[in-house]
Amino acid sequence: MSPTHPKNLGNADILKELNLSLPLRKLTALIDQLDVSADFKAVLRDLAKVTWTVGSTVVSLGRKILAVALDIATTFPGTLFGVVVASIVTLIVGTIPLIGPLLAAFVGPIMLATGLTMGALSDFRSSAWSTKVAALQTQLAAVKA
Repeated sequence: MSPTHPKNLGNADILKELNLSLPLRKLTALIDQLDVSADFKAVLRDLAKVTWTVGSTVVSLGRKILAVALDIATTFPGTLFGVVVASIVTLIVGTIPLIGPLLAAFVGPIMLATGLTMGALSDFRSSAWSTKVAALQTQLAAVKA
C-alpha cells in the first residue's frame, strides 16, 4: 500500500497549506510587541506551540491560527475596533440589575452587527484597502495574461 493515495492527494495539499505560516520565532516577536498583559502573551505563546498530527504529518495549527488572527487585526483595524466596542457595550448593558441579561441578549447581536458594519465601512474607505485591492487586481491581471 502506497503512503499517498490519489483520493488523499487533496488532503496532502491542504495540510501543506496549513503548515505555511510564520515561523515560531517571528510569531513570538510579534506577540512580544503587542500591548497586552504578560499573562495574555503567555497564552498566545502557548497557542503558537499547538500542533496536530495527521498520519505522519505534523500540522502547526496554533501558528496558523495566530498568523491569520494577527493578519486580520492589522488589515482591518476599524472592524476589530467596532467589534471590541460593541462587545464592551453589550457587557456593560448585561451588568444592569434585573433586566441586564435579558436586554443584553437582544441588544448584543444588534450592537455587534452595527459595530462590525461601521468598522468595515471605515476600513473600506481607507486608502490602504484600495491599495491592496489594486495590487490584487494587477496580480490577477498578470495571471490572466
